[in-house]
Amino acid sequence: MTDSVDIAALVARLELLENAELVRQATWRYAEAVDGSDFDALASAFTVDGSLTTSRGTTVGREAIVAYYRQALAEPIHRKHFLTNQKVTLQAPGEAVVESYFMFTYAGPGNSMIGWGTYVDRVVVEDGVARIAAKTITIDVRADSRVGWAEEVTS
Repeated sequence: MTDSVDIAALVARLELLENAELVRQATWRYAEAVDGSDFDALASAFTVDGSLTTSRGTTVGREAIVAYYRQALAEPIHRKHFLTNQKVTLQAPGEAVVESYFMFTYAGPGNSMIGWGTYVDRVVVEDGVARIAAKTITIDVRADSRVGWAEEVTS
């Protein structure tokens, strides 16, 4: 007795898995670009009409997002993002929402910070490339690591 295999269903499932991985890579490219102050890579992580929402408000458009980060990353500090617990929810073919926990460290003259929070990204995949269409950043804790986070500083 042989089992029948639905090739079309397998191809569709494989496409979903490939898109989920592309979506995760978009979030990785974002973090890597921010850590390295690579503004060309940062621009390529977002769609042309993408949006960024932080505690400071919402910035719309790839060029405006890059300008936001040019100002936010102007201070010469060493930073590193750590993305964890990523949950990808496929919304439609070529579109997903990624929820991630993140931790970050940064250090520079007179400061040594640690913190964490969440990213919620709506990501679209077009022509095999995933880009962030909307990113919301929520920082839960940002604290001076020399003091600790018992007396947390939130932003």
